[in-house]
Amino acid sequence: MKEGELKALLKELGLNKYEVNAYLTLIKQGPLTAGALASLSKVPQPRVYDVVRSLMSKGFVAITSDRPKKVVPIDPEKVLNSMEQNYVRKLETAKKELKAIYTPYESSREVIIVKSKAVLENYIKEAIKNAKYHLSIAIPNLLLKKVTPLIKARSREIAIDLFVYGTEQVPKVADKIRSRDVEDPIIAIQDKALGIYAPPETFKSTNRTLRGYALIIKDRNLLFMLDRYFYHALWPTGKLIYKKRGKLKLPKTYIHIRSLVEDLREYNLLGKKVEIIGRFVKSKEAVKLTGKIVAFFENEGKVVSNITVETEKGEKYVIGGWNSSLEDIEAELITLKD
Repeated sequence: MKEGELKALLKELGLNKYEVNAYLTLIKQGPLTAGALASLSKVPQPRVYDVVRSLMSKGFVAITSDRPKKVVPIDPEKVLNSMEQNYVRKLETAKKELKAIYTPYESSREVIIVKSKAVLENYIKEAIKNAKYHLSIAIPNLLLKKVTPLIKARSREIAIDLFVYGTEQVPKVADKIRSRDVEDPIIAIQDKALGIYAPPETFKSTNRTLRGYALIIKDRNLLFMLDRYFYHALWPTGKLIYKKRGKLKLPKTYIHIRSLVEDLREYNLLGKKVEIIGRFVKSKEAVKLTGKIVAFFENEGKVVSNITVETEKGEKYVIGGWNSSLEDIEAELITLKD
């Protein structure tokens, strides 16, 4: 190997130009005083002591204790073996840390798979921050403590249904709060835009990676199924520990018709004016209309909810919610007017 190639390799190992020249000179000549080293290696005299100190810190040279002191090159094999071991340790550490935060992306069904606790926690916080109208969230008390300030701040602007796993006292930070001791999956549903599903044991261990994996869901059909699971399988199993009371503030926008029907019944709002934004169920054409609520319906299991709206022209439409199939219109947004 030519000396120029050897110098290039040493630079790749982290030595600068002067360090390379000084070390190669010592390897060839043996121990030298600082002055002799500067002269033979072409390292400027004012820089030689800094160069020697740097080579010492990197394990390439040592200093004798006799007089005059000399700079001694360390056996290259020992030096490079030590560097190799240190490099492998750093690689293993980097591999472990990167694996802990790596989020592979599964694009075919708009689902992101998450293995890192930190990444999952960030997705949950972002879902709380980004909700425009409604947030459904089921989390353990341990995680609730971390996101309580966020939920409290958002509860002034959006509707929040909170389900808490645990026996500790829960702060009144949502419109409705239910709880139970037995844990089930961690869930967050931001409007109809994003859903999060994670194993119950996610935040119990001290590991940075999840046992199993969490799902970040953007697919509309999967989101609908997650919403159904939250409200028809999980929500009824918790004990209602808080419900916000007081006068209904209008106008109010709903993305879930079940929430509107609940308010219609509780506040006796038949005849109120509403604005509907959605699409016709059969033709899929977009529609926006205004009218008054003349009737509402909800079956015994609260699976089917709808309202009947009469426009100023006397036309009546049955308005359903998410994935409506039996009604005239599937509503995306329903605004109850003052």
